[in-house]
Amino acid sequence: MGWDVGVIVGCVLLGLAGGAPPPAESPSLQRLHNPANICGQGNMWRGCSVRAHMSWDFTHRRTCGSCQKLIIDSSVFEVNLACVECELAVDVLQGELNAGVSYEAMVAEAILVCSGMAGLTETYCQGYIPLVAPIVYHVFTHKNVTARDFCGMLMASKGCTSDNPEREWSVDIHGEKPPVEPIILPEPDAPKLKVLHLSDTHLDPLYTPGSNAACPEQLCCREESGLAETEEDRAWYWGDYRNCGSPAWMLEDMLAHARNTHTDLDYVMWTGDVVPHNMWSTSREWNLRLVRETNALVRKWFPDVPVFPVVGNHEMSPLDQYSNPGDAPEELSADWLYEELAAQWAHLIPSFNDSTVLHAGYYSVLIKPGFRVISFNSMFGYGSNIWLVQTSNDPAGELAWLEDQLAKAEAAGELVHLLGHIPPGIIDVHRAWSREYNRIVVRYENVIRGQFFGHTHFDEFQVFHDGERPVGVAYVAPSQTPWYDLNPAYRVYHVDGDRPDTTRLVLDHETYFLNLTAAEASGEAHWERLYSARDAYGMAALTPADWQDLAERMAADRSLFDVYYKHYVSAGDPYMALGCDDLCYQQRLCDVVTSNRNDLDSCYEVLRKSQQARDRKD
Repeated sequence: MGWDVGVIVGCVLLGLAGGAPPPAESPSLQRLHNPANICGQGNMWRGCSVRAHMSWDFTHRRTCGSCQKLIIDSSVFEVNLACVECELAVDVLQGELNAGVSYEAMVAEAILVCSGMAGLTETYCQGYIPLVAPIVYHVFTHKNVTARDFCGMLMASKGCTSDNPEREWSVDIHGEKPPVEPIILPEPDAPKLKVLHLSDTHLDPLYTPGSNAACPEQLCCREESGLAETEEDRAWYWGDYRNCGSPAWMLEDMLAHARNTHTDLDYVMWTGDVVPHNMWSTSREWNLRLVRETNALVRKWFPDVPVFPVVGNHEMSPLDQYSNPGDAPEELSADWLYEELAAQWAHLIPSFNDSTVLHAGYYSVLIKPGFRVISFNSMFGYGSNIWLVQTSNDPAGELAWLEDQLAKAEAAGELVHLLGHIPPGIIDVHRAWSREYNRIVVRYENVIRGQFFGHTHFDEFQVFHDGERPVGVAYVAPSQTPWYDLNPAYRVYHVDGDRPDTTRLVLDHETYFLNLTAAEASGEAHWERLYSARDAYGMAALTPADWQDLAERMAADRSLFDVYYKHYVSAGDPYMALGCDDLCYQQRLCDVVTSNRNDLDSCYEVLRKSQQARDRKD
């Protein structure tokens, strides 16, 4: 094997954090067949994990589509080929490094293997590998890491596990959890706050109507995508269902609609991702341009409305790579991004202290007496962040800081909304980070009254549990970008307002969308209300218990789930035509009740109830 395996890992490992086009099934079908987000951004590996490529039944059995089974003494062992290949490749790569093979030679060979043996495009390989190679090289030359540890960290979502006991860590929690306070919901005519939720705008200034929307890259609809060979391949004007970013005029039309339709907005939540999906050609200059242009667009339409932003995984170049402060040399650190975010966000956030943003991209702000918003950098728990191999134990001290902020809020009698980009229950989040975040949410159940995320591009939710009891809910907003097969959409929340004993709970939410097929046919953008949560799902309220009840009702009633699925894909015509088969159905049920990557009990239970409902019908 020798050098061949070394250069394969130089391609494969470097591609882990990026967007290799998924093979076999159509990308949309693969997204539906997998846990939240495992194929949302494209993945090179299709390994076996507890929730990846699996079909569940209520007896807790599972099958794995990409594992080979070895039958020894009548016992069945599942071998995760992706993990084995990764570990072999890392061993060889480390041997080559120790033998003095030059960095330049390894990168050059990796590019050749990437475009040859791995089947990725030359454009992708020649661009992305040189971007991320310095980080991989730095980690291998500054961290004593075993092959299993490296693969277990970077490929945890594919079922790989680390052999390093130091990867286990926990956050200190202040005090014992106090008795749970009963929730007394307001009367229907009580005052409410109206809040706009933006997420995953992915503006592409290079979007060109009529260009090739069917190019082989992860981002098309640009002049560089080449000429459209057929009329069907031409990029639509208002945005396209294929691998295309958001046209500036579509985003501006969306913001204008939100501003003119909802003239009484109290504030805006903006949960990250402003850069489009050209992972192979990002740079500091390009990413800063997108940060500045998108911030200016939001300020233009909401000059007098507070905006509370979040940093996403796409803001960084290269994609996903946020180091623990102090770990990376200047040329590889995220300091340049934090400095720009602090400067831009100072125009959006009232009473803004930029010190923690400059440190690691998070902040806390009191927006009203007794009501606080905390925005955190979820990239310190994201499996595609190679820097976590170097420092995985609460990078930037962020969760310790979050816990401390919540302890102070509890002592001050404040209620809190948490804002992040990546939801904590998706399969790409590291287990320890997911577990510790959930511990914090459970401990501060009385304080945290809402959690808000983006990243997946789907319209969904996650219920948090303390044992079997629902204690919290994460609202995951639909994306403004149609990338891919989705309609652009935005969400508005109605939150318990300024009154004595306010709960600050979300009382209802509405989603508005633009049907791209209709917009292309008419030449005009018509934004319309897609649904209200309470009306569509027959919910008396939106407490955690109500969302758990919805999950259980969807498990028993496939027609109710079909309503949810339409909203989940923002009524995107390609997804509606594809539908949601049984495996997709099971995955979505698991997703909505799983907030902790280490605890699948709620997943098992909701699938058991689904099986019981099917058995009764049979």
